[in-house]
Amino acid sequence: MDIAVAAGIKFKQVDNSIYVANGTNVVSSQKIEITIEERPIKGRVVDSKGLGIPGATVLIQGTNMGTATDIDGNFSLDIPDNAVLIFSFIGYEQQVISVGNQSEVNVTMAEDLSSLDEIVVVGYGTQKKVNLTGAVSSITSKELVNQPVGQTSMALQGIAAGVTVTQRSGQPGSDGGSIRIRGVGTLGDSNPLVMVDGVETSLNNVDPNEIESISILKDASSAAIYGARAANGVVLITTKRGVEGVRVNYNMYAGFQVPTQLPKIVGAIDHMEMANEAFTNIGNDPQYTDDFINAYKAGMPSDQYPDTDWQGITMANSAFMQNHNLSVNAGSEKSKLFASVSYLEQEGIIPNTSFNRFNLRLNSDINVSERLTLSTDIFLRRALQTQPSSGTGYVFHWMRRIPSNEVGILSNGLYGEGWNGDHPLARAKDGGLNTNESLDAILNFRLKYKITEGLNAEVMYAPKFWNPHNKSFSNITQTYARDGVTPTHFVPQRNSLSESFNREWYNNIRAIVTYDKTFNDVHTLGITAGYQQEDQTNLWISAYREVFPLPQYEQINAGNRANERTGGAASHWALQSVFGRVAYNFDERYLLEGNVRRDASSRFAEGNRSGIFPSFSAGWRISEESFMQDYSGLIDQLKLRASWGQLGNQNIGLYPFAAFMALGGGSQDYSFGGLNAPGAALNSMANSSIKWETTETTDIGLEFNLWGKLDVSADYYVRRTKDILLALNIPQTIGLSAPFQNAGEVVNKGYELMVNYRNKVGELNYSIMLNYSDVKNEIVDIRGIENTGLTVNREGYPIGSFFGYVDEGLFQSQEEVDNHADQFGNIAPGDIKYKDADGDGMINDRDLAVIGSPIPRHTFGARLNADYKGFDFSIFLQGVGKADGYLYGQGIMPFYEGGTVQEQHKDHWTPTNTDAAYPRLAWNQTNNEQNSSFWMRNAAYLRGQNIQVGYSFTEAALAPLNIQGLRIYLSGRNLFTIHNFYEGYDPEAPVSNGGWYPQMATYTMGLNVNF
Repeated sequence: MDIAVAAGIKFKQVDNSIYVANGTNVVSSQKIEITIEERPIKGRVVDSKGLGIPGATVLIQGTNMGTATDIDGNFSLDIPDNAVLIFSFIGYEQQVISVGNQSEVNVTMAEDLSSLDEIVVVGYGTQKKVNLTGAVSSITSKELVNQPVGQTSMALQGIAAGVTVTQRSGQPGSDGGSIRIRGVGTLGDSNPLVMVDGVETSLNNVDPNEIESISILKDASSAAIYGARAANGVVLITTKRGVEGVRVNYNMYAGFQVPTQLPKIVGAIDHMEMANEAFTNIGNDPQYTDDFINAYKAGMPSDQYPDTDWQGITMANSAFMQNHNLSVNAGSEKSKLFASVSYLEQEGIIPNTSFNRFNLRLNSDINVSERLTLSTDIFLRRALQTQPSSGTGYVFHWMRRIPSNEVGILSNGLYGEGWNGDHPLARAKDGGLNTNESLDAILNFRLKYKITEGLNAEVMYAPKFWNPHNKSFSNITQTYARDGVTPTHFVPQRNSLSESFNREWYNNIRAIVTYDKTFNDVHTLGITAGYQQEDQTNLWISAYREVFPLPQYEQINAGNRANERTGGAASHWALQSVFGRVAYNFDERYLLEGNVRRDASSRFAEGNRSGIFPSFSAGWRISEESFMQDYSGLIDQLKLRASWGQLGNQNIGLYPFAAFMALGGGSQDYSFGGLNAPGAALNSMANSSIKWETTETTDIGLEFNLWGKLDVSADYYVRRTKDILLALNIPQTIGLSAPFQNAGEVVNKGYELMVNYRNKVGELNYSIMLNYSDVKNEIVDIRGIENTGLTVNREGYPIGSFFGYVDEGLFQSQEEVDNHADQFGNIAPGDIKYKDADGDGMINDRDLAVIGSPIPRHTFGARLNADYKGFDFSIFLQGVGKADGYLYGQGIMPFYEGGTVQEQHKDHWTPTNTDAAYPRLAWNQTNNEQNSSFWMRNAAYLRGQNIQVGYSFTEAALAPLNIQGLRIYLSGRNLFTIHNFYEGYDPEAPVSNGGWYPQMATYTMGLNVNF
């Protein structure tokens, strides 16, 4: 090199050639090639379990020459003598090996206990985790794939700080979770934007086996590049892609589901005795005489003296569930393919309730040339949900409402009378079906072109097709009197069929240019600029007919045309966007980033269609400063970051700015000569001045890593949503319903903490994850609107707060009743006492107040993973530290509208049981049925979300079977729940009359095989 400097020449390596030139001019017009002797080397890269690591990088030190391992971890490479190889892969510690004279090098890579080098997917690109300046939670496929969930959204529950997932139902196909990122930000649609490989879709459409990683963008700096749809956060899903080599994977689990909680309903004798008490407490004669009760005891159970367990005859004890996934990786240097086929089946615990889903995914990448890459993704999905035509809510409501002294099934097998024709088993089993079939298809075509070093362009076209079909046939069920012969109720009076077809076509065109360059080894500049255009068309048509003489022919033309109805409509929306990002870092110490997006939406009138959403963020990697080098063994990473930005929300309906005429039907029809004539009317006012709901977020975060083993991330944020659309009051003399106006404001303030600790002791590897978040939601301004009902929106309180009377316990004496304010109906000791808030001596609407909130606070998750010599164990706990729940009506109120009671109601007030959980029994009395804090309960809980034990066979044991890997496991989900909510009810669905499909515990056995 000294000779070269003295001679004033320079060298440039291009591939395997070295070109020589002087400082300014080329020495010769001919290339001077120096041949470097090379020799081949091969080997394999495996993990601690001996499984090959596909896609690991093998690089010759000091050069840009290298290769990647194939699907089995094998590699081959030509190297010069005395080469040094660098082996690296995300999630594993880098290894540097001097080859010497070896012809084969096999490497076992140790898992990196720190996640500093993790690559995280962000909006329209990727970044190193250490260089992120926004609040992003990253989830890998390992955390998802073995969770036995019917809907993928539930796999996110408790797994990331600031992300709240709430499951309101355990019904197959409807057991997904509602996702809220950093609280509820608006009075309207609070769902986050979900993107799968750059296409907006539902998270529940994707099988967990197809997912490579999930990134959750929580603050404005990370999400602003999605602009108009990012106000509620963004969930980015990247699916798996092919690598070199061939591998076949088969994953499955099968097991059963059982309800986590069920209320216990009293038997026939208890019902009658408690009913008598309720009757006498209001001054009536007992409903049942002692002689009748004694005869009942002697004759039960029989058709004349039934003791029906309505839950027992309607529900099964368990329901079968299975999931199968077969994936194929096949690839060469030129082309790669990932193919996945999955099937999920869930049975329900009541008749005619089920869900099944079939997914097919083909992701392919072709290197057309050294600069041009073509990617083609195909996703097909078919899902079918079945339930009784009456709905599962009807079935669960009535099985918990009908007294046990009513006949369910007669001894001759016919349906008993039920209760005035309501019969949950008859309606579920023979009352007809409601089926929802969905066909989905997403195509994703991408061309990537490398213009020059660091400068790349990408064009994408991704159409999406959705074709749901709903069909509901309500069949007639016949019930009989206790003599087993006399028909009683014919429900419904006429059978009927309702059927609808929808078609949705979505276009998504996107073009992106990216530039990424490092100057002088310290200045790194990244620029992203893009254009996107989206539009969607929806069409639907429906038909309805009654009276089907042959009910087995469930087709529209088989019904009577006397009362037939048809309907249909179409809608369309479009969004046009430009966006950009500039990221700069100096020596990977000082980090700056700016994002901006401009969206133009058809959902707003001209003049208000465009919105600009900027964000700025900065980070300081303190650990990279020279004064921190003495602490490098202790603090491997210390970063302070801050961000500010604005996000939009266009999910406000399609055309809320426009006035529409109502055509035909309802009050706009006219009568001429006794004949009905369709008319038209303007029923609602419009406001063309409405604009975007805008969310402004400020975030401050701190991240650090200690000893290379402990990762900690903490954030504090303020999220303020302005210009929320509200229908403000207008004079009734206008004669039209109120238009929407930008008037509301909501603020969320909260903090998050995420802790990950990873270590190993000998052959024992273990990790502990803890996350905690708290968010306080408050309505700042809704222009003084004060609506009423069980849940309300009031200034100064959370969205959807509970509203009712404040209870002061139960009256304990007649004197206490006489000295208290007047309440509802006939009051006696044992009734609920309400607070007279205004002191006027009367309980009325002026005494109503906000009494609680169902929005979860203090959410947390904890996971322990460990593996030792092939055995692995994991336990995952999840919960909510603060939330209120509310049951009403038949769900919890004794003898509500004549219904039955539950076992827990035996703890009711009597003169000898004054410290009771429930009021005195009183038949159809209104005082105790008011909305009040008495019926509100603490809905905080700790749940055993998932416990799993598995064993992975060694590679040596599997070699004779030509199997690369085999793991078997046992798993339990929702195994236990610790709470102080009502007995028999799950605290996660806390606002109901009790008629919801219960949450389910799942017990499965699973198998993972790699060929």
